Amino acid sequence: MSVRVGIDVGGTFTDAVAVDAAARLVTAKIPSTPEDPGEGFLGALQELGHRAEFARDEIAYLVHGSTIATNAIVQRRTARAGLVTTAGFRDLLEIGTQQRATLYDLNEPKSEPLVTRELRVEVAERTGAQGEVVLPLDEDDVRRAADVLRERGAEAVAVSFLFAFLNPAHERRAAEILAAELPGVPVTLSSDVAPEFREYLRTATTVVNASLLPLVGRYVERLRARLDEAGIRAPLHLMQSNGGVARAETAARLPVALISSGPAGGAIAAARLGALAGDADVLGFDMGGTTADVCLVVGGKPQMRFRGEAAGHPVNLPQVDLLSVGAGGGSIARVDRFGALLVGPESAGAEPGPAAYRRGGEDATVTDAHVVLGALDPAHFLGGRMELDPAAARDALERHVARPLGLSAEEAAAAVVRIADATMVRALRVISIARGHDPRRFALVAFGGAGPMHACSIAEELGIVRVLVPRYPGVASALGLLLSDVHHDLRQTWLRPTHAVDPDELGERLRELEGRARELLEASGFPDATGRIEFEVDMRYRGQAYELTVPLRVGSAGGEPLRQAEQAFHEAHRAAYGHDSPVEDVELVTLRARAVGPVEAPRWGTSNGRGPAAPTGRRSIHSPSGRSEFTVYERAVLAEGAHLDGPAVLEQDDSTVLVPSGWSLEVGAAETAVLTSEAA
Repeated sequence: MSVRVGIDVGGTFTDAVAVDAAARLVTAKIPSTPEDPGEGFLGALQELGHRAEFARDEIAYLVHGSTIATNAIVQRRTARAGLVTTAGFRDLLEIGTQQRATLYDLNEPKSEPLVTRELRVEVAERTGAQGEVVLPLDEDDVRRAADVLRERGAEAVAVSFLFAFLNPAHERRAAEILAAELPGVPVTLSSDVAPEFREYLRTATTVVNASLLPLVGRYVERLRARLDEAGIRAPLHLMQSNGGVARAETAARLPVALISSGPAGGAIAAARLGALAGDADVLGFDMGGTTADVCLVVGGKPQMRFRGEAAGHPVNLPQVDLLSVGAGGGSIARVDRFGALLVGPESAGAEPGPAAYRRGGEDATVTDAHVVLGALDPAHFLGGRMELDPAAARDALERHVARPLGLSAEEAAAAVVRIADATMVRALRVISIARGHDPRRFALVAFGGAGPMHACSIAEELGIVRVLVPRYPGVASALGLLLSDVHHDLRQTWLRPTHAVDPDELGERLRELEGRARELLEASGFPDATGRIEFEVDMRYRGQAYELTVPLRVGSAGGEPLRQAEQAFHEAHRAAYGHDSPVEDVELVTLRARAVGPVEAPRWGTSNGRGPAAPTGRRSIHSPSGRSEFTVYERAVLAEGAHLDGPAVLEQDDSTVLVPSGWSLEVGAAETAVLTSEAA
């Protein structure tokens, strides 16, 4: 058993990577199967086996990145969940916060809660703001709540009581009663999912988890059974939003942590591939078939956030700081009733796909635009395994874009690409400038099937002069799955001014978190000697509404770790907001622990040859300035050290790399294509 496999099921394609003991890296890319993602997973696994010629019993490690949780929320295909909450807080999900997605649009409807009002039940209990019991739990109330939920068909139950993050006793007793009264119905506790203050965020996150539990649980069970039938005994791991993997059985109990599963693998790949090229600070740019996902890597680490959302529903969990926009190869281009050209966020997806796919798609997409412009060779798509139809692409562009705007097909296609670029540039500015970072000092790591075609034009807009394209950009997220460690995140709100913190009490709290973290690592196959625990702390100036997270370096004597954290907080505040206030009181808000089980990163072979790049032909590609002649190269034959100047096209099975005029390319470590602007 020596083969390691990563499979990322996306909205349009399912990508797979296998690495064996001889450091051979084999890739596969097949259309996704939205109605049954597991079928696409097994199909990709089978394709890998054919290409790499390994037996199924040779698979030692298997990681899966999935969109099942995201799709369920977006499509409202979640389980019928109920909520048991403290008396007086039944309508918390609808009240929410004062924040609105569109600040000045008073008519924009809010997202409907995942739990309807008829399934939200109050019980008598109350825990105070210091964790003291103000009113004991009325156990008969809990039993009556179970009766209501049973009668109304609840398939899962969320329990969120006031201040349960300080004292979870009432939630745990309620869970025992609900389990007895509702056998087979999964129960989610807020004190387990999100033990932090802010009632709405904690309750909403717990509800999202509960509504996903039956669906994700069934999916994992079915997939495990299918793997067993296929003779694959390797433990299945799932990629989590926090940038780490976990055993499938463990991850399935916290499905809310799987919402950004696939894109998180891409962020890890961007960080590792940037490091291979000597770039610790990179912007990750993953343009697939449905979306473009961007991330920020500083000092070799993807940046994290602790609040996000899924289809308008808050998710209060540690997660890689990713931003997704509807600008993929399948994004649909159309002219609205005001005569404006729009691209995305709607996507043609895997079925029927772009018009050029010959699967019944009639909408014009970004992929169709590239076919019309000449950037994509219809006979070379997916290594020639899928032939594109240029006539269908042109017809779709003419009907939906060119004629309504009075443009030629080429002009319309160029406009579609420019608007898609503008959407992605805005996303990259948000993930960098809005976080206090100048994008000009970063390299851009471009991957996804479509990313390398847009990378240089996007880099020019941002003032970036260095672009990195991995050897297999179309499956980089799947490779990122194999580069990810096992991660488990724990946290506990512990609000108090730093000057009032008792070091012994702080140490006790951290030891509690560490003990729970060690248990999770041991369950994941990492005894004490092989796993590590990292601590962080959320801090804010007194009176602020939100916090910044900084490292807490445990191990120094006395209160030194806290003083170091305070200094790091001042620096982080200055970086984020342009100022700090060292004279202000600082509050400690939440303690965080991350359990890391290091997974040995696979090694894959690179070519050792040197020599000039030999072109395979010429291609005429339309650009805003007119048609230009591009030299065509087959990427597979470019050895490390090869150099070429644009305009050029690199063709390969999983992607196409465009090197425009004014850019040069050199093949670096791990066969990474390093593109450099003449403006450098």
